[in-house]
Amino acid sequence: MLESNPGEPLGSSNTIRESDPAVLARRLRQDLLEYLQPEDLVCIPTGRSPELLYSILSEDPASTQLWQQLRYMQLDEYVMAPPETESFHSTLRRQVFEPLQISADRVYSIDPTADPTSEARRLDALFAEIGPPRAAILGLGSNGHVAFNEPCDGDRSGYQIVELSHTTILDNFTEPVPEKVRAITIGLDQLKSAERIYLLVPQPEKAEILDRCLEAPYSPQIPGSILHDHPDLHVYRS
Repeated sequence: MLESNPGEPLGSSNTIRESDPAVLARRLRQDLLEYLQPEDLVCIPTGRSPELLYSILSEDPASTQLWQQLRYMQLDEYVMAPPETESFHSTLRRQVFEPLQISADRVYSIDPTADPTSEARRLDALFAEIGPPRAAILGLGSNGHVAFNEPCDGDRSGYQIVELSHTTILDNFTEPVPEKVRAITIGLDQLKSAERIYLLVPQPEKAEILDRCLEAPYSPQIPGSILHDHPDLHVYRS
């Protein structure tokens, strides 16, 4: 059963709890339909968390029509990974852009073949030109990362090249697990600039790290805690 929880810790005053991931996905689909407008810029993720949401978008004609009129900015991308690894842009194209017939000129993607440092600079300039986003849809890593902003000892801003933690590599790769994977990711400051953030965490095993993100002051060791005081954070959780 869906339940709003206005009395929860700072940052989670717009929380939907539901044990059924399909119900959560349908609720988020409807909330996005009611909030977003044509030409809005939206940051969208890859990973397991949004897969069910993406799979049901085409079931709703109104959502299909809206998503065809939005603009999209990719959150992150592998820049050094095993050669058989599917790029995140290819994943989004397969799960979202092709099924919904979204025009390629509405998608601001990350080029995994470009020089990473130059690509980060290009993306920062692009974000400054077309941002901030009207909305960001995010998942949460098992170590508290959002996009590929991994736990670290200092603050990070802007698009950057990161080395993925061993935890994240284990979560994202099957055997043989690579020893080292690098990626490019949007910065926490850029994510937080979104007018509204939708945080989708349907996995019950992530409840503890989600609670830490929502209750704790920001710490670079828990990157998702940057969201705890966002003025318009909407959480969808089991």
